[in-house]
Amino acid sequence: MNASQRIDEFPATKIVATIGPASEDRVEELIDAGMNVARINFSHGDTDSHRRMVERIRAAEEESGLPIGILADLQGPKLRLARFEGGWRDLEVADDVVLRAGEGTAADGEVLFDFDGFLEAVQPGDRVFLADGAVELLVDERHGDGFRAHVRRGGRVGDRKGVHLPDSNHQFELPTPRDREHIALARELGVDMLGVSFVSRAAEIERVRGLADDLLLVAKLERRSALQDKHAILAAADGVMVARGDLGVEVPFEELPIVQKQLVQDALRLGRFTIIATEMLESMVHASRPTRAEVADVAAAVLDGTDAVMLSAETAMGEHPVLAVEAMTRILQAVEHSGRYQDLPPVAFREEEQNFSNAVAMSAVRAADALNLRTIIAFTETGNTVRLLSRYRPDARVIALTPNTRTLHYMTALSHVHPLLCQRSPSVEEMLHSAQLLLLDRGLVRRSEEVVFVAGVPMGVARSTNVMKLHRIGDEVRLQR
Repeated sequence: MNASQRIDEFPATKIVATIGPASEDRVEELIDAGMNVARINFSHGDTDSHRRMVERIRAAEEESGLPIGILADLQGPKLRLARFEGGWRDLEVADDVVLRAGEGTAADGEVLFDFDGFLEAVQPGDRVFLADGAVELLVDERHGDGFRAHVRRGGRVGDRKGVHLPDSNHQFELPTPRDREHIALARELGVDMLGVSFVSRAAEIERVRGLADDLLLVAKLERRSALQDKHAILAAADGVMVARGDLGVEVPFEELPIVQKQLVQDALRLGRFTIIATEMLESMVHASRPTRAEVADVAAAVLDGTDAVMLSAETAMGEHPVLAVEAMTRILQAVEHSGRYQDLPPVAFREEEQNFSNAVAMSAVRAADALNLRTIIAFTETGNTVRLLSRYRPDARVIALTPNTRTLHYMTALSHVHPLLCQRSPSVEEMLHSAQLLLLDRGLVRRSEEVVFVAGVPMGVARSTNVMKLHRIGDEVRLQR
């Protein structure tokens, strides 16, 4: 079986897997198990290690014959504590502490924040979360060059642990100087997507766009403030990552499932792809199989309509990285084969995008569903046509043909889409003819099989989709113009 034929083995929902020490030598195995997008976390490692990872991913991609996207996560302005004597401190409920800005070692009864803008952003009554939510403080009053606060939820905090200020208007530079270095590196290495961390406003996405207009931008929603500007952020980005780790600190945990569902629905309406991330199969960092709760969590994300699900520590540092991807693949396939998935309501036509491309995409999906056709074949220069097809969540698979390698990788995160590289043709007729031969040769279609073709006239022009053809494979290709 060749690589193209293997697309029917994999689920429609895509899998993003983080590459790290546990998996950087096993990328081919992750691809075989079902990985579609490889994630590199720029918060860890250095330039040489990032370069090495990209080279290994591209080599494994070439060996497998399947397109693999690369998503690089920017570190962003992570807010952190300074240090403690001995490396940690236990904070008990009702303890009084003084909060100050500084980069040294905190004195007894003191907590130091190693970032700028703290004093201007916080006011009495604000909550402060330490150690990524393990400890909660409530600010009482100004106290000299800091604030006095008391501990509402106690626990142990250590050096350089994360800080969250969910009630403050804390402003910071995004992208940070370090992010700018990583953006330049990502472009040099040929990364396909950038995860923009700790976004609060659409303007931050636009600033990154000005530095990397050739990459897809994935807005990582990790701050409560981002939810207040979510529609503008979604409109500015190409995709969104519901990063439930940091977001789950700033949003009450009982509200997080509803926030996730709403963000996926908002993204679907706007035609943006979605990635659900953080602790999806967390137990598999050590265990060889997921918990029942984790299986239910993944299933819920698929039924919500997400494009992709992501593995973080499970594949970056876990003991069973390949088993984690295999488990994810099995869960996705089981959900997608269920009656519950098949009965999901169709996505409505997006009124804000009243153009030929959107109308043709919706018509192609509706036609394939009505006629019970298993394949939609789309030609695309930029991936926009295929993004629209994916948005309507067809029962049919979408075989996306493009002559552009960059566009090929752009489409790896889109649900229901199987990208393939093809040669550019001067006319629609020649493109349809060559596509038939290519797909027959690769065993992706059968002679006399009925399919839907989607393309644009004139050929090679971005965002010009205006042709839909119901076609029987093997018939003569002729279009009247």
